[in-house]
Amino acid sequence: MSQVNILIADDHPIFLKGLKEVLEADPHYRVICQAVHGEEAIQGVMTKEIDVVILDIDMPVKNGIQAATEILQLKPEVPVILLTMHKAKDAFLKALDIGVMGYVLKENAVVDVMYAIESVRRGHSYISPEMTSFLLVQKRRGQPGKDNVESLLTASEMKILQMVGAYKSTKEIAEELFISEKTVSNHRMNITRKLQLTGKNSLLRFAIEWKQ
Repeated sequence: MSQVNILIADDHPIFLKGLKEVLEADPHYRVICQAVHGEEAIQGVMTKEIDVVILDIDMPVKNGIQAATEILQLKPEVPVILLTMHKAKDAFLKALDIGVMGYVLKENAVVDVMYAIESVRRGHSYISPEMTSFLLVQKRRGQPGKDNVESLLTASEMKILQMVGAYKSTKEIAEELFISEKTVSNHRMNITRKLQLTGKNSLLRFAIEWKQ
């Protein structure tokens, strides 16, 4: 495994120091940039070769959501992980909409952030299990019920929806079902169209909430 260059941003010095120590306990991880607010994090991404960005949501000048939005516009290939103390549904859905790949609760950051980095580096999303459990009982109003979804989708599309909800990538789905990635992508587009979903990560968001 090659070295992973990481940027971390948090306005709490003790947490920032602790997170750096946790990450660099793994010899493959190197924190090459630290920031105390969103604007500083954006500048770090623009001036250094960063592989993964980790941002606290609650920061001054520009918060994590604002910083992530700009970073993903400037360098969409760089995966972003957000850290938060709050199980806030609106912030989580906004994060998915802008293309954030990792969403980690601070209470579990020591364990979850390592899994998150490995997941986003492979092109997969990662959400703290506690956050997923919280969302499953906070169902969005107006979503199709289970019976309605099953009537709208084919058996193949239903299988893919379930696999998307299990955080499987297009490549993983293709390999598991012995079909091409293009076929999986076509199924995903058809599911999105039939369920009238819009926005980045809308299918993942729906699949997570529908899975329950």
